[in-house]
Amino acid sequence: MVTVSNVGSYDATKQENKREEVREELSGWSAILFVDKMHLTGTVDNKSFNGLGVNLAFPVDDFKQDMDITISLKAHNNQLTLQGTVRWVKTVDDSTELGIQLIDHVNLSPSTHQLDVTKISIDPTCALKIPAQIALRRHFLPFVEFNGSVHLACADTSNQMALKAVERMVKAPVIPWTVDPDALKTILNDVYGDVVTTAPQTAVKKITAQDDGEEATQAGEELLYAAYLRGASDIHLDPGYKNSRIRFRVDGQLEMYKELSNSLYHELSSRLKVMAGLDISERRMPQDGRFSHQFVEGGRRIDVRVATLPTKYGERITMRLLAVQTDSLTLDKLGFEPDGKLLVENFLTRIQGMMILTGPTGSGKTTTLYASIRLLLEERSVNIITIEDPIEYEIDSIAQCEVDSASKVTFASALRSILRHDPDVVMIGEIRDKETADIAIKASLTGHMVLGTLHTNSAAATITRLIDMGVEPYMVAAALRLVVAQRLLRRLCSACKIPRPLSEKEAFTLLNPKLAGRTVYEPSGCIYCSGKGYSGRIGLYEMLSISTEWARDIAEGMGEGELLAKMKEAEIHSLLENAIKKLLDGDTSVFEVIQIASSW
Repeated sequence: MVTVSNVGSYDATKQENKREEVREELSGWSAILFVDKMHLTGTVDNKSFNGLGVNLAFPVDDFKQDMDITISLKAHNNQLTLQGTVRWVKTVDDSTELGIQLIDHVNLSPSTHQLDVTKISIDPTCALKIPAQIALRRHFLPFVEFNGSVHLACADTSNQMALKAVERMVKAPVIPWTVDPDALKTILNDVYGDVVTTAPQTAVKKITAQDDGEEATQAGEELLYAAYLRGASDIHLDPGYKNSRIRFRVDGQLEMYKELSNSLYHELSSRLKVMAGLDISERRMPQDGRFSHQFVEGGRRIDVRVATLPTKYGERITMRLLAVQTDSLTLDKLGFEPDGKLLVENFLTRIQGMMILTGPTGSGKTTTLYASIRLLLEERSVNIITIEDPIEYEIDSIAQCEVDSASKVTFASALRSILRHDPDVVMIGEIRDKETADIAIKASLTGHMVLGTLHTNSAAATITRLIDMGVEPYMVAAALRLVVAQRLLRRLCSACKIPRPLSEKEAFTLLNPKLAGRTVYEPSGCIYCSGKGYSGRIGLYEMLSISTEWARDIAEGMGEGELLAKMKEAEIHSLLENAIKKLLDGDTSVFEVIQIASSW
């Protein structure tokens, strides 16, 4: 039996024939519909320009006329969240079919909205499609390709001839957006430079297998510049059977940049190995190297660490991009809560003691240490020496030593030598073994401030890890004054995030069933975030300040479980609690927070 429920005056029968003409059948698409405290899972059978046909394999009575719902679509490892209105409902035996009209909740229009060019995420594949000279002279910046059109930031949207010229260069329809001329000029100089010395100086040529030597040089320059524009932390070059692919890691996530022919890839890999000072004739053994690359004379520069690995179809290359500019490294910009920021600042007023940052690789520990060092330099004159592997940021007025196992420079050996150079502050990139931990703790007990990092899951686990390394509990209690556990979550784009209720299942996963029904936000995608729904990352922090009473308990052998109970009694927020707060504040999504919950 089939029943059709019309929504208002909407004529479902009349519109059925019209939809049939424009529908596109789909496979492999799933949908999650958020209704009150529930989320219902179904499949997307078809779509039209502004609508979806969704099938639920069970009867549902919760849908009402003109009901606005939030729907999350998943297909081929991609996820998209949208808002819509239920237009019709069919009950077929034991299943339910829905017709959903999609709603543009962002509602940004070039005719009514002035784009804030300082908040956009620039896609290098768009920005590098036009020559730098034209972009700087015409004050144009193609910044993203979205829904089949290239979006263009420009000071004058009425110059139709210039817009047609841009369309020919980018080979796609162009949508111009009005922006503030002064802000655009600043961004153009940041993107293309006043004096461009790399690939953007001329039109970026299409990468082909012809003239491999020249193309490889051009491809290498373009690759580094594109990664810089995108804000990538790593570049992955993977050779394959037919083609080789290049991916960037942005905000902790891998994203596809482009594919190259294998012939050009081999030329490009040789070019990068030469730049890194590696042996280009050696392709059967892993190699490591590094180089510095200048984009604009007197301006931006990046350090690049290169690692090669022989694979079935050729050498795999991974490049870590290390920024050398540190002006933006401040505690205010890292996402600390006011109380947590105050704890770090109070520790930095000390003349001795140890602060440890803990978390997995890529959680921002080193960035927080550098921000702390910058604060120290601003407030007092101190002798700061660091031991790092590798040196990730260059800071004036401090001595930075890099660990190099090939030349027998280890954390422990370097630390022993550093203590003979009269340091006030010592930063240890990573405490890896008992010897390094012993020297660091003894240094903090003999009048030095020691900053270091460790790999543990929580602040309380740091004490357990040091004791497991062989450090005596009384030494840990005497030296350690502050432990900061941290993680990084992607920050939702403020222009397009979508509200919806938290389901009971999700609240249970977050270990807090009382949260069911609370408003949370999902990523959607717009021109500001390049359609990704996220823009940048935000820090999570668990602050453990060791009081005199707790230090005495640690010295007497207090275990991690007892310490966790004391932290809860003292209302010290855990990483998960801090993540839930940022979820409810609308800073991040359920998907990001569940990753923190799953680590418990």
